[in-house]
Amino acid sequence: MIKTHFKLILIPILLFSLMACDQQPTADAVQTNYSKKMWSFISEMPKVELHIHLEGTMYPETVSILANRNGFDYFKTVKEVQQSLDSRPPGLFGFLQHHEKQVSVLQTQEDFYTVVYDFLKNCKDNNIVYVEFFFDPQIHTSRGIAFNDVLDGILAGREAGEKDFGVKSELIMSINREKTVESAFKMLKDAEPYKNQILGLGLDNGPEEGNPPAKFEAVYALAKNQGYYLTAHNDVDEKDTVEHIWQSINILHLDRLDHSLNAMEDFDLLREINRRGLCLTGSPVQRTTDPEPQEIERIRFLLQHNICVSLHSDDPGEFASGYLSQLLFNFQQSGKFTKRDMVLLMLNAYEAAWLPINEKKMYIDEFKTWAETQGVNIGEHYFNKHKL
Repeated sequence: MIKTHFKLILIPILLFSLMACDQQPTADAVQTNYSKKMWSFISEMPKVELHIHLEGTMYPETVSILANRNGFDYFKTVKEVQQSLDSRPPGLFGFLQHHEKQVSVLQTQEDFYTVVYDFLKNCKDNNIVYVEFFFDPQIHTSRGIAFNDVLDGILAGREAGEKDFGVKSELIMSINREKTVESAFKMLKDAEPYKNQILGLGLDNGPEEGNPPAKFEAVYALAKNQGYYLTAHNDVDEKDTVEHIWQSINILHLDRLDHSLNAMEDFDLLREINRRGLCLTGSPVQRTTDPEPQEIERIRFLLQHNICVSLHSDDPGEFASGYLSQLLFNFQQSGKFTKRDMVLLMLNAYEAAWLPINEKKMYIDEFKTWAETQGVNIGEHYFNKHKL
């Protein structure tokens, strides 16, 4: 009787143990659950976007629509656009090869309206609450499109988009560095009637070799005198890029640095960037051929050394990383960054934004409150002493 009774007790215990083992989640299941929670955290995060090019926000679908609307014999299908994206060579030249062809489908005021309106809708979908976006007038005026048509279309699209989607936006007008200084001065002159609608001046395109920041010293001096905020691209691993970053801060007297991640190679430069309270807008984009987002370790290094670096999507329509939520998620997953890391990177963007002091403080306070609801208490951030 005793042995039989023992067996009767033991059997259900063994069955329960086996069932419990079966219910233990696998490592893959744990990772999947973690990824889902991180995706929710990042997608719901209120975001600031500071480095994004209007002409690069167009998805292949939009490019194809505009190409057909304007009677082009290329990019007539989404597949054609995607093939062009996938086949471009690596690096800045490969990027520009496709980008300049894509930009050509923008022809009319209505086209610019369409692109801005769609862009702000995508901002809303990504929970972007504030955006400063680049646009490149010289790319369009050099094709015979009137400056007024570009600006009127952009401003009308912005007004409609802000009304419908509630996303506050500001414009940064960019010089194409491969063009002449005289052309840059003309762009500033053309922009005078729109001065109150344009927040900043930037410098982009390429090649950078032979077109250093110092080339535009006089243009930047005039822009500063006219009240523009100032920034400039120093793309990663371009020739003489560290020297170009020094020129950007000592000759152009910038308020912010675009890309400029090679600053990590010069500790004197990093100290000067920190002393001046400058921020770097990083763009860890990812092509379809990239195994992971670019520049993860450089950005990690800068974050760990208390350099104000933030993350932005650059040209979301032209990279597999897409708009900001997806880019941030890819970056976090590949680099194994914590929630706190991601909050600090986004806080840097808030603090680097060209907003009036009281408005900036309001955004930051709201962001900190949101972070605390997610269990991330960041306290006093190191960069506050420079900006607030």
